[in-house]
Amino acid sequence: MLPIRDCVRQTPGYVPGEQPQTTDYIKLNTNENPYPPPHEIFNNLEEELKKVRLYPDPVSTNLRKVAGEVFGFSHEQILAGNGSDDILNIALRTFVNPGETVAFLDPTYSLYETITRVHGANIKTISTNENFELDGPLICPSAKLIFLASPNPPLGKHLNRQYLKETCEKATGVVLIDEAYVDFSDENHWEFIKQYNNVLVSRTMSKSYSLAGMRVGFAIGSLEIIEQMNKVRDSYNLDRIAQILGANCFQFQEYFQGIWKQVISTRKRLTTSLKKLDFLVFDSDANFVLASPQWIDALELYTKLKDKKVLVRYFKHPRISNYVRITVGTDAEIDRLLEVIEQLKNESPNLRVKSKIS
Repeated sequence: MLPIRDCVRQTPGYVPGEQPQTTDYIKLNTNENPYPPPHEIFNNLEEELKKVRLYPDPVSTNLRKVAGEVFGFSHEQILAGNGSDDILNIALRTFVNPGETVAFLDPTYSLYETITRVHGANIKTISTNENFELDGPLICPSAKLIFLASPNPPLGKHLNRQYLKETCEKATGVVLIDEAYVDFSDENHWEFIKQYNNVLVSRTMSKSYSLAGMRVGFAIGSLEIIEQMNKVRDSYNLDRIAQILGANCFQFQEYFQGIWKQVISTRKRLTTSLKKLDFLVFDSDANFVLASPQWIDALELYTKLKDKKVLVRYFKHPRISNYVRITVGTDAEIDRLLEVIEQLKNESPNLRVKSKIS
């Protein structure tokens, strides 16, 4: 038998959303931005492509400087990563020894559990209430690292701000606030970095900046935290094309802000329309909604939508097995989704009333 670590062998692999190999699907399953970045970001790539035989800037200096201007922090407080998933792994390897404890919510982003188990760390989960919200601060004195996404998937709502503040105040380890979806809301957690030296915020350009295919993420924190994380970061962890496209995107804030407003508008319409189609739908601060059909099993709905070339996300997690997560697409994509759902509902021979909370 190969000498594979027990914690790796015993950990189920992370299951990402399906990436179809054809282009005939309406893809509402992986929370990608439905709108492309401005074409101008590609204008100066030709000279950069001539340099591909050379290594890129190992610390993504220009990208971090431009990000600092947008985020309002010194570039020395910013670490660039190969997507925010890279940031999560770097934080885990920086702050947690195997056998120590990592805490996070249930349910939340499932990658937290996968990378923690593979690292050989212990897991402490804190269950959200029946509405998938916090009942109080997350208190875990043994946790060397606490992962808290806000907005928190799969619900998509921001965590209670006072509870989050109390979590940061009482934590003995590092609190990483994952802001992957924050640009589709009207709040962020920048002030927590300034108030607490144990707080780290992660950001990604995959969602709001339409660069999921480039894998660009950031950690923003105190100089001490970033200095230590930089020791753990893989050398040359962002290629030169990702660095330049990321920096270029930051120059088009007005363009992207317009996209965010459009997504928010479409999200509101999607939520209202699903409720009219007998779904239980939670309000969202992200670019997706969590919805439970009251007339069909969620897994059956997922399968029937896929048969119609519409992809949404279904999770086997017991608390959300009666739900699907739907990415906010373009208005035309959402029109087609709603059209198919209405057809399926009209064809359903037995309308089944389901429990509202699984």
